[in-house]
Amino acid sequence: MSRLEKIAAMLRENQLDAVVLTHGDNLVYATAMPGIEGVAVITADSEGWLFTDSRYIEDATARVAPQGWHVIMPETGYPTPACAEQVVRDKGVKLMGFEDRAMTYDEYQKYLPALSCALKPVGNAFELLREIKEQEEVDCIEKAQRIAEKALDELYGLIKPGVTEMEMAGELEYRMRRYGSGGVSFPTIFVSGPKSALPHGVPGDRVVQKGDFIVIDFGATYNGYRSDMTRTVAVGEATDEMRKVYATVLEAQLRGIEAFEVGAVGKDVHNAAAAVIEKAGYGQYFGHGLGHSLGLLIHENPRASRTSEAQFKVGNIITMEPGIYLPGRFGVRIEDMLYLSPSGKVNLTKMPKELLIL
Repeated sequence: MSRLEKIAAMLRENQLDAVVLTHGDNLVYATAMPGIEGVAVITADSEGWLFTDSRYIEDATARVAPQGWHVIMPETGYPTPACAEQVVRDKGVKLMGFEDRAMTYDEYQKYLPALSCALKPVGNAFELLREIKEQEEVDCIEKAQRIAEKALDELYGLIKPGVTEMEMAGELEYRMRRYGSGGVSFPTIFVSGPKSALPHGVPGDRVVQKGDFIVIDFGATYNGYRSDMTRTVAVGEATDEMRKVYATVLEAQLRGIEAFEVGAVGKDVHNAAAAVIEKAGYGQYFGHGLGHSLGLLIHENPRASRTSEAQFKVGNIITMEPGIYLPGRFGVRIEDMLYLSPSGKVNLTKMPKELLIL
């Protein structure tokens, strides 16, 4: 089933005649064209119109039109609500869905009087569609992950006492670009020593020292899709307590991975990992959820967290990233990406995760 057909089926399920898309990630999902800007209208009978401008028209004609879309550059040069109204009139649209979670109030105020049909919010309909990854999407995420792993493997040879966090974060991002990444999945986290206890710490001018734990959380992108991985390494040496905390986090991750399966509930998977950390006496130092999905965005649904009632299905991808963070001292996080494929559970992350002392 094509993307147009999937979206059309969703429209029919929601009793909508069409939907108008004006924003990034859903527009990219619908057209399978990273970076595209414009206005798209998709109808319940599986027709799609993409209105875009001179910056994208040639590429869109080559990439989107073969998927069955009508690709048009308006006479005005840029898409306006009048483009969507053209489809409304031609196709007899009575009820049009819109991205209430993305469209600004200002845009809504422009579309409302311009369309000769009623507007209805689509809510989380696209989010639900995007939870189930197509093989092409999984392939892109895997490609991004291989790029990230190659870059990190090289970075390990550069990490030593005397380098700075910012320097190493820059080296990692450069190497991902060099090996084909379209950018970073999110701002790279490379934090050392006491800063490794900050779950989303920001790289700075701190100098790496012997005996530090370093938390490296980062991702590459490929064809618009993102990867996400965290590794924690020690520099020169690791104390017995550092080893204990690391072993606890690794065991917690393995228990979470074991619990992740078709039909499992998000909070139960989280709790399987959290129980290991609690038993070891570090329960108060693991405050975030075990994992999240990802794709065109770095945080998508479903999730594995304390409150998640999501029931996992074939096609879901979830990160598994337990952590222990001892304020002012050090932190450990280990993260892989898991995929529920039609033939079983697959770990998309191939980078070793045993404690590495550089």
